[in-house]
Amino acid sequence: MLEEEILQKLQKFGLTKYESLAYLTLLKLGPSKATDVTKESGIPHTRIYDVLSSLARKGFVDIVHGTPRLYAPVNPEIVLEKIREDLISDIERLKKAFQELYREVHGEELPEIWAVHGFENTIDRAQHIIRSAKHDILINTPYEFLEYLRGVLEKRNDVLIIVISNFSEIPLWLRNKNNVILARSGQAPWLLGTWVIGDINYALFFGTLPEDKGKERFYSFWVKSTRLIQNYVHWFYTMYFDNSEIVKPLNYERMEKPLILSHIRTVITVLKQAGLPRNIEVIGRSLADKKQVTIKGKVIDYEYTPLTANITVKTDNKKIKVGGLGSYLEDIEGESFILLD
Repeated sequence: MLEEEILQKLQKFGLTKYESLAYLTLLKLGPSKATDVTKESGIPHTRIYDVLSSLARKGFVDIVHGTPRLYAPVNPEIVLEKIREDLISDIERLKKAFQELYREVHGEELPEIWAVHGFENTIDRAQHIIRSAKHDILINTPYEFLEYLRGVLEKRNDVLIIVISNFSEIPLWLRNKNNVILARSGQAPWLLGTWVIGDINYALFFGTLPEDKGKERFYSFWVKSTRLIQNYVHWFYTMYFDNSEIVKPLNYERMEKPLILSHIRTVITVLKQAGLPRNIEVIGRSLADKKQVTIKGKVIDYEYTPLTANITVKTDNKKIKVGGLGSYLEDIEGESFILLD
């Protein structure tokens, strides 16, 4: 990264131009006198003491008292971690403030679904889902749109990724990824729509891809609702995946364990390829009393139909039926599924 780019990024984090330049100079020189920083950086001598004092208040510089007084740069890792913590804290406070403001004005919660205007914005949202997912990513899309997601997908080796597309052949950039299941979509027109789902947190969907002349007028839909996303996941499997041909199975044995998954149908899809029995930990709620529970045992069986999806977990003293979110026929409504081996 060029020095000019580093200086610009430091200014985004709240430093002035002179403060950014002084900190970068100290990283080069190590503990230094103010006059040395002036000579190296070109910051006016009349400003340097104010600049260094401000950096000290912001946590970027330690002042070593003595004769002469020295200024030492704080370890960049410590500085950046503090910036990250402050940014996350500010973002969370802003999210809460925005939600409260919307509620005060409209008398209701923020909507669960939004229209996204413009094709470039749609790509940005899809890439955000892939970057932010913690456990599993489900994608159904024509290969043309999949290419827009290639950069972020190539970097994700730490989550399970299931991709359904109109593959003519397995692309090289996906072929050797252990954490990917690829399926070739059926030929029905409704299989050509696009869905990008990350965990139970976000989902994006739209119909056919736009022509170049229509990209500015293009709309997609962005969802942040556990209830809706659970329905989308059900449709992803029963409408798309179950009507497609698997062309690249999961390399389960080479995946890092434990493997945490969000959806019961994803768990069963993995178990079909990994085989039974498998050790598992399930976090969820008892359907009898709605209390939070955690169970550990072995998956010894599963049931998978368009209407039903559950696993049978054998613990030390009994067999327990576990479904996904929204379950009502099983013993436990699973919220998080952790495959241990």
